[in-house]
Order: sequence, then structure tokens, then C-alpha cells
Amino acid sequence: MSKIQQTILLLILGISDAYMISHPNLLGKIGIRVYKYSMFKTFPAALITVIGTLVVCAIISYFLQSKTGKSWAKYLLIFFLIIALAIFMDVFFKFSSGSYAHTGKVFKFGMHLFPILIIYIFGNGLWEWIKGSKKIVDSI
Repeated sequence: MSKIQQTILLLILGISDAYMISHPNLLGKIGIRVYKYSMFKTFPAALITVIGTLVVCAIISYFLQSKTGKSWAKYLLIFFLIIALAIFMDVFFKFSSGSYAHTGKVFKFGMHLFPILIIYIFGNGLWEWIKGSKKIVDSI
């Protein structure tokens, strides 16, 4: 898949994710207001939050991919990937029980999709770094 196709796919999934996050059921709306999650109250606010986060992650990943000769870049990509996996696990367990479990299927799916997109960005960055470092080793 080319970079343009990946970017378009991430953009479509990011917009869909923002829509799902901004449309919880009644219990989810109460929770958003009580816990003051203003970044998810409306679709434009959720869109800015989701797309902004994905863009920042993509910029970090792209910067670290360009440092294929540096071993610290690989370790930093692995670190960000582990952090993203930990966030996914936290969201998974948080939305599996308690009051979060009753916030609606669309909202829960959107909250699960958000860290999955971040995992994809850093995982793809690590994969590209590995492919790039192999090219450097093969040319020596």
C-alpha cells in the first residue's frame, strides 16, 4: 500500500472515529459532561482531537523513520508502540466493565479504534525503519 493510500485510509478512519466518539448514548453524554471531556462533546471538537493526535503521532513516526542509521530511533519507536499498546489495553479494560460498559456500542468502538490507529502509525513506522535499515546494511 502506498503512502498516499495509507494517509487517505488513516484520514477516513480518523474522521469515522471522531464521529463515533462524539455520539455516545445518554449515559455516555452524562459521563462526558461530568468528567469534563470537552474534547469529545461535539463532532468538530472530537475531529480536531483525533486528527490532531494522529498527525502528531505521524510526524513523530516520520521523523524517527528518517533516522534509520540511528539505533535510538528504533528504540524510541518501540517505546511509543509499547505506550500505544498500554493505552489500548487500558481502554479495553476500562470499557469492558463498570459504567463505561454502558456508554453505547458505537462510542465504545470509537474509543477502541483510536489507540488502534496510533498503534498502526507507530507499528508501520517501526516496520519502515527496519526496512530502511536493511537497505543501508545491504548497500555496505
